[in-house]
Amino acid sequence: MIDQRIVEELRFLLDEAEKKVWRKAERVMLNLYWQLGYCLRDYSEEDIAQMEKELAFLLHVEKDMFATAHRFYKENPLKKRIKRLAA
Repeated sequence: MIDQRIVEELRFLLDEAEKKVWRKAERVMLNLYWQLGYCLRDYSEEDIAQMEKELAFLLHVEKDMFATAHRFYKENPLKKRIKRLAA
């Protein structure tokens, strides 16, 4: 029979590691969306809508990623605040 304390300790360690992985993944994805949006910044939403299916096929990703990244970059509240402060 396995000691319940060991099970709980191992569960805790695994849970903590999983939380760290998810936090890191969130930071990576946030950075990715920012960078994708930056690359697409000069395109209109209509352009993105026309391009996203082909981009998704060529790059093997979900097509919604590009519109989401574009919106994320364009509508980022921090970016808007900086523009207001610079004006």
